[in-house]
Amino acid sequence: MRRGLVALSLFALMVLAGCLSPTTAGWGVGDGEVKVEFTTDSASATSTLGDEKSSFDELSPIGCNDTRSLDNGGNPIKFTGYMAASHFYETHDQVYGAMNLDLAVTTSVAIESMSMKEAMNVDGEQIPRVQLKNWNLPLYPETGAGNIDLDEVDMDSSSKWFVLGLIPTSENIQYGMQALGEWHQPVQIEGYLLEPMVVLIDNDIERTITDGHLASWHEVNDNCEMNIGQSNRESVYLMVTSIKLEDSVVTSSGDSSDEWVLGDVPFLGRSGFIMFFLIFGLGGAVTMFIFSKIAVAKGASHSMEILVGKKAMAAVSRVKSDIKQARSSGMKSSKQRNADARKDASVEAKKEGVKPAKRETADSVSLTGFDLDSALQSGPSESTTSEFGSKSSSVVATTEAKNIESQVTSIPRSVSQQSSPVTSTVSTAQSSVISNTDSAPSKRSHFSSSISGESKPQQQTKKKVVKKRATKKVQQPEVEPWSGNEQETDNSSEEEEEFSDFSF
Repeated sequence: MRRGLVALSLFALMVLAGCLSPTTAGWGVGDGEVKVEFTTDSASATSTLGDEKSSFDELSPIGCNDTRSLDNGGNPIKFTGYMAASHFYETHDQVYGAMNLDLAVTTSVAIESMSMKEAMNVDGEQIPRVQLKNWNLPLYPETGAGNIDLDEVDMDSSSKWFVLGLIPTSENIQYGMQALGEWHQPVQIEGYLLEPMVVLIDNDIERTITDGHLASWHEVNDNCEMNIGQSNRESVYLMVTSIKLEDSVVTSSGDSSDEWVLGDVPFLGRSGFIMFFLIFGLGGAVTMFIFSKIAVAKGASHSMEILVGKKAMAAVSRVKSDIKQARSSGMKSSKQRNADARKDASVEAKKEGVKPAKRETADSVSLTGFDLDSALQSGPSESTTSEFGSKSSSVVATTEAKNIESQVTSIPRSVSQQSSPVTSTVSTAQSSVISNTDSAPSKRSHFSSSISGESKPQQQTKKKVVKKRATKKVQQPEVEPWSGNEQETDNSSEEEEEFSDFSF
């Protein structure tokens, strides 16, 4: 797991390598900006990197003339070597001593002096490593442990160093300085030195406040490259006109064919890096998603195979294949047929100007095989019955019960007149039960009766439930014992009459 995270982190660093850059000052006269007006004859600078706005006028650029001596104007001076450290300024802290042209510096670099070819071949233990503690003053960095301590460089040192406070001469140079954010690379910076400035301070004392060109200190070779004196370290302000890297350049105009651009990546280039990110970044993410989805599906299939068995899985596969074949042959599912039917019905209703029927909700189809809307719209299929357990009676009066009642009441009066007082009592009781049933006020219908009465014709088979309950509760066949008792009572009464008749 840890190895995977490390690999992912390295890949992320490779992806972001061309997109990250240090923050530096802007170009202009607003807060946190620097602007320079430059020609080879004169220059001026405006800076807002300090506590307040500072302006520097009548600056004299010093270049390399035809006699390879330093003088006003001329060609730019070259500083070539291996860059070991750099620092970018968004602001300058005057509390720690930043002053004057320090406020116009946007970048400082430490370069070990050597040819460009030698700088490209630096490798391994030869790489100069500088540990920075702070770099508040552009020309005087404070360094610590490392194989190079810039504070300790003197005439006894084996290496020679440039410490440059870079002042941009154009907007493109200012933004191109971000290329120096990558340490340990060969570099050649071209520009112009500045003559020392003498100004008046308190009590009219003249004082030199800038480090710049001094004829006794600075020399150039035949290629206009700066030489380093006996101190093995040169710290100067430099008005930058161009920067040359190993495979790109930064110019004042920005019109070079191999101009450095923010986001440029070695070997791939800017456009190549974007294509690499799109193809291998987004494409790889999509590919990994597809593979992970396939892996999850295989894991689920394996778990299901363990749970239900191979035969059940084979059956499921056959069902899926049958469904696909049915769909390919044009067969529709029940949901599709119902949806088509509702659509056709709504279209016909719109053509006829009739409002379409309300679509079934989840509540209306909660009972399987039962259409609640049709049941509510249809009328009762038979006469209303009394509810079981009503106040007047505990008998549900159905149509069959009423038929039995009519048969019982149709017995000839002659039979009832010949019956004994016991028979009359029984008949009276029976008639009272029936009359109570008939005279009971109409009650609210039982839910079973409403369903049976309001359902569709194909669902009227549910009436059997009502008939079954009514038959159990009425128990009308008990009328027959009553009629038998009447006959027995009649026979007993006749025998009593015969017994009481002593005429024979």
